[in-house]
Amino acid sequence: MNCLVILYDREQVNNLIPIFSFIPNKVVILYDKNYTSSKKIDYIKFATLLRFPNIQIDSSPYDGLNIEDITKSCVSIIHKNSDCFFDITGAGEFGAIGAYQACKKTFTPIFKLDPLGKRLINVYGCDSLEKSFTMPNLNIEDVLSVNGARLAGYNHKCPSYDDFDSIMKFSEAIFSDINEWKSLCLYLQTGNTKFNQSFNSLYFHAPKTIENSKNSPIHFGNPKLLHLAQKLKLIQKLKINSKKVSFFFRDKDIKRYMTDFGVWLELFCYISLKRCPSFHDVRMSIMIDWEAEKKHLVETVNEIDVTFFYGIRSYFISCKLSEPSSEALHELSMYPSYFGGNYSKSALVILSNINKERSHIYTRAKDMNITVIDGKSLRSGNFINDIKSSLDNIKIV
Repeated sequence: MNCLVILYDREQVNNLIPIFSFIPNKVVILYDKNYTSSKKIDYIKFATLLRFPNIQIDSSPYDGLNIEDITKSCVSIIHKNSDCFFDITGAGEFGAIGAYQACKKTFTPIFKLDPLGKRLINVYGCDSLEKSFTMPNLNIEDVLSVNGARLAGYNHKCPSYDDFDSIMKFSEAIFSDINEWKSLCLYLQTGNTKFNQSFNSLYFHAPKTIENSKNSPIHFGNPKLLHLAQKLKLIQKLKINSKKVSFFFRDKDIKRYMTDFGVWLELFCYISLKRCPSFHDVRMSIMIDWEAEKKHLVETVNEIDVTFFYGIRSYFISCKLSEPSSEALHELSMYPSYFGGNYSKSALVILSNINKERSHIYTRAKDMNITVIDGKSLRSGNFINDIKSSLDNIKIV
């Protein structure tokens, strides 16, 4: 395809779908100058060039309240570019009429996409496209960049596939006794800080009771989780006697996991989703950077625990060990609003069990179209099924 002409769609993701599907030599974005910010067009250009740096992208305004002006604008684009195809997915009534008149007059193919139906609708002259069209997969860089944000990095490194089994087994042990893990994690954090071994940052060595001048002493309790960690090869050379505890973290990433109280729920969700073939582009602990003028408006939206995609549908997960505040729900509700639009979903995953009849957070989340998955679901192995059920009953195979 030499030239693809798009009538701007307010659903930002829709503007990327035809470009990513056909990868034309050139794209022209037509937009209503009365209602469309030039910034929105710039975001589309940036997201496209991030994926396909060789595509030429132009844009041109029209008066969306004047069908004659829309038709003239479309004809002008057609005359300047050979082998044009028009996409009117995002066009309003006047835009669709104006583009159709221009295309019929010049024998230019025109189509409309049904993104959720995963099909192309042939309006005029697009028989071959209708038969060969396939939906592209999107990723987190796409939806961030097309909405004025950037992927700034990761708070935690995603684990390698080789570690999946060990991490899942350790997660399950933590979930079965969260208080025991809380006690151990506090001990490891304190010992790592007060008895830092400069000669080897992976070496942990601390007395069983760590004195704390400001608070009560930190005591080493039940060793079962450390024995399990050694069995799973997360730590090595574990030694416990009457006075001290010592071992080596396997690597710096495992050390970060073992000294972070809440990361194991993120790891559990990430690995569960990564193992499911229905989903793609599964990420954990992504950090977001906004353009300068937006930062003061969205200061709370800078890290997302887990993200993944089902086709073009982005999904955002917030992981909490207990029921969060209403502010946390508000933040979670902003992810689809800012990034995914109507195709996006979000979920709150909570390790504690929830009384659905009495929980204010559960009721509030339901009102905000946020799925809530609690500890009962996690421990019974229903996490993935609950995620699939939340995707508006769309069949996933």
